[in-house]
Amino acid sequence: MDHENEKLNLPQGAANDAEDILDGIIDLDELYGTPEQQRRAEELRARDESRRARELQAVREDIERRYSMTVESMQQPESERRKPMIDVDGDAQRLRDSLTREVEALMQSDGYGGAQQSAPREKKAAEKPAAQREAPASGGGLYNLIYRFGDAISRVLAAVFGLLFRIISFPFVRMFALWSEMTRSVKLRSRAYIRELLRDVVRFRREVRSTRKNLRRAARQPLSFPAVLGHLILKALRRHKDLFKTTLNLLLPAGALVVLLLTIHYWNSVTFALEVIYNDNSIGYISDESVYIEARDMVKDRLSATETVEQTTAAQANLNARYTLSLVSLEELDDAQSISDKIIENSVENLTHACGIYIDGTFICAVKNEADAKTVFYDIIEPYEADAQANGYVVGFAENIDYVQGLYRDDADIMWDAAQLEAKLTGSGSAIGHTVTEEDSLESILSMYGVTASYLQKKNPEMDLDRLQPGDRLVIRSAERMVNIKKTVTTSTTRPIAFETMQRRDATKYSGYRSVIQPGVDGLERVTTTVTYVNDVEMSTTQSFDTIREAVDEVVVVGTKTSVNGVYIGSVSNAGFLWPAPSCHYVSSPYGWRSSGWHSGIDLVVAGGGAYGTPVIASRSGVVEVVQRSNSGYGNMVLINHGDGYKTRYAHMITGSITVSVGDYVEGGQTIGQVGSTGNSTGPHLHFEVIYNGETQNPKNYIF
Repeated sequence: MDHENEKLNLPQGAANDAEDILDGIIDLDELYGTPEQQRRAEELRARDESRRARELQAVREDIERRYSMTVESMQQPESERRKPMIDVDGDAQRLRDSLTREVEALMQSDGYGGAQQSAPREKKAAEKPAAQREAPASGGGLYNLIYRFGDAISRVLAAVFGLLFRIISFPFVRMFALWSEMTRSVKLRSRAYIRELLRDVVRFRREVRSTRKNLRRAARQPLSFPAVLGHLILKALRRHKDLFKTTLNLLLPAGALVVLLLTIHYWNSVTFALEVIYNDNSIGYISDESVYIEARDMVKDRLSATETVEQTTAAQANLNARYTLSLVSLEELDDAQSISDKIIENSVENLTHACGIYIDGTFICAVKNEADAKTVFYDIIEPYEADAQANGYVVGFAENIDYVQGLYRDDADIMWDAAQLEAKLTGSGSAIGHTVTEEDSLESILSMYGVTASYLQKKNPEMDLDRLQPGDRLVIRSAERMVNIKKTVTTSTTRPIAFETMQRRDATKYSGYRSVIQPGVDGLERVTTTVTYVNDVEMSTTQSFDTIREAVDEVVVVGTKTSVNGVYIGSVSNAGFLWPAPSCHYVSSPYGWRSSGWHSGIDLVVAGGGAYGTPVIASRSGVVEVVQRSNSGYGNMVLINHGDGYKTRYAHMITGSITVSVGDYVEGGQTIGQVGSTGNSTGPHLHFEVIYNGETQNPKNYIF
């Protein structure tokens, strides 16, 4: 490398910089060095390998020597031995094997184990007897066969996986080879390019110093200076053509990028606009014609509220303008307000700067002092603000009030003082009323004036609108003002959100069964009500709702089983009770007085007979309170307490048919016994009673 630098006449620092640039990306000398450099590297590598091999051989010989000394000491007579260290018969071979493995490991760790150590191992294997090289035969012919079969399978699998690996890795190997070739080509070109460039730079620097001396010498003869300068320039272009070409190749794209950025910046800061020519004067630039139209309408409002601009400005009445397309910066664009000021300035004499008052976009007047105008409006609203602060509502004007500074015609029609403005704002037009005639009705009056009944009632609080008489005088609309007071009252309350009941049907439960498995909980929401009043008349009401706590649904399990032992038990009545004897649909004895006395229930039988032994079911869910087994009175009887003041009694059932005990919880529709004729009975029937707070009730009101 130093030899090449001397041939190129490069400074050592410049050459090192070039090498650092390239070698920082790729190890150039290692991959693509010159043949001479590669030969030197091979010699150094071979010399280093030879040295390391000699070192390893010395280590091996030292180990062999120590091993021999140890064996000789163990073979000496026992009297000459200092101390027994090893068993000659068993440990000698193990020591030799251990030392051999240590040498092999040491050689492999230095990177020479593969090729240099394979030959000795193969030679030793070849020197072994044939019987030792064969597979163990202790297991007999079957073991040998299995061993050979497994060895064959492993070889086949190794070949298959090796083939698959080569197939899969082939594209990557080719891509890596292609990439290596590309990097090699790029490196060679870059290396040559940088060397040539550095050579030109060094030569150019040397010639610059020479040129500077020649120019100083030529400066002493001014007549020859231009010729010398031209000669030097041509000489530099000829001798350093590649250097200048490279410089231009680098500078021209950079210059083009700078020009592009400047162009983008310029066109982002300018736009095409319309230059407005009014009365042969340029009054500004606008983005489109709609800006001028808006400005012209503003001029009409500002010059006169009663006269047209043509009448006001006489000869200069024409407000039409000419436009020319111009390229201007964004800061030069004018808005409608600015253009209107310039139109007035070029149209009307006797102009002055003032504050224009606009109510809902309509020009009212101009006041020379804006503070005076704002004071007038403040004096109007101020009496309401104290009450608004005390009662927590918002007060303001119903209309939008705008204050616009500009040029306005200084005459009595447009330019007002504060007193005139206050009189205009607080003054009123005429009120609107209506006298009721015989043909009028409330609906016709509301339709005639386009108002609501609530609005009309608030305007006439002393009148009964449902009893209007001919001759009654109604106030339809109060005297109108230019500004109206708007009050916005906001209130916030909370109210419960009722929970919903979700039913889950259970086919294993009898019809009439009802159990709450999740109690319902009401939610809570905030209701914000906003009422807007204009001059104390309600105009609108809006409400918004915010949930504070979600409601929790009630979950109820209801039974849907409608048959007992194949007998249809019907459905629950409106009172929540089931028919207690599904097979007995005939009432043989109603509730109330009869020939034998007061009958506290109803008797249910089967028309034509056959009631005996049919099922008796619980009419509602509850807890068994009484179970009576007797041959007198009610006979075999069950009393169920339903827990809400209601109880039901089932009497005269068959002996031994009662299936419940005191304290049992029974579901509506569950079988509790069979129809019989025990106790004071004239035949098979079910005596059924409904008891509420200790008093018997007519069961027909609960089960029908």
